[in-house]
Amino acid sequence: MNDFTTIEFPIDDIRFKTLARDEDALAAIREQSPEPCTPEKIKQAYGEVLFPPAPEDRPYTFASIVVSADGKIAFPDDGHGELIAGNNFRDPKGALADFWVLNMLRFYADGVVIGARTLQTNEIMWANCFDAELAELRRSALHKRHYCPSHVVVSFDGTDIPFDHMIFGIDAPLLLATSPEGMAHVQKHSDRPYTVLGPWKRVEDIDVSALDGLLESAPQKRVLIGTGEGNRPDSRVLLFVLKHLGMDRVLIESPSYMTYLMSMQSMDEMFINYSSVFAGGSVGLGGFLEFSVNDHPHSDFIQVNMHQTNFLATRQKLIYGLANPSQINIHTGKPVGEPSA
Repeated sequence: MNDFTTIEFPIDDIRFKTLARDEDALAAIREQSPEPCTPEKIKQAYGEVLFPPAPEDRPYTFASIVVSADGKIAFPDDGHGELIAGNNFRDPKGALADFWVLNMLRFYADGVVIGARTLQTNEIMWANCFDAELAELRRSALHKRHYCPSHVVVSFDGTDIPFDHMIFGIDAPLLLATSPEGMAHVQKHSDRPYTVLGPWKRVEDIDVSALDGLLESAPQKRVLIGTGEGNRPDSRVLLFVLKHLGMDRVLIESPSYMTYLMSMQSMDEMFINYSSVFAGGSVGLGGFLEFSVNDHPHSDFIQVNMHQTNFLATRQKLIYGLANPSQINIHTGKPVGEPSA
């Protein structure tokens, strides 16, 4: 393994108690999963974790988010999201357990999506799998190409990418995904060498044969991807590209990008951990995007775990296409907009 930072994750500190499991859903996943079993450390700390195969046109996507009891992802006076877990003073070891769940998901992921603005508010940020045992198993058990997943930084126009951030020095493939205007900005303001892909407006424009093995042959494993038009990237095209670059599973660590993929019905699962603190303020999930009262995503809880009595760790499957065609007011039993009297 290459030299990289590791963190100790003692089983007794990170172990969760399972409160509920959807055995039918887990059995269906188990039947489809390409992995024969769950590594012993994951079974002891969290329980069985397997994933189904990816769709043909994109990776299988899952998000890792920690939120407060009132649904906030940061305190109003400090934008570092990890403090929602770290400042749970009732359960100091709960923050380590929460962080280990993130590293468990990095173990399974081929790529990790990070928002450019996240790099602005987190000067120390990279998506290595910090559990040395799991990092080794990525290659020996999962047959991954690298001991940590590829890093995919997403940006609308490239102007919010901090080119002096430590993430540019990681020992792992790094991809910048942006719009055509964003590509021009990166090429003008970053002096690093990139393998340039695109820009592409449609998946039909892509020669997928040219993507096979590209991450291994790219200079310094640095890739610039352009999709969409103007300053608006196209996430469907990006997911198609990531799939054909060899990423069957992609972990989403950006709350805003998670919500955006939900609007596209391209977000498959959420691992949401709830820390029993109250943050207040307005920094919550999905703040920039709205869903309709009669047409919105749903989720089923596949598993619910607890750390002490201060953290809930949930695995949720996203459900789409449940729009209410009749738009009935649940309180009056009448169509929406019709007077109750």
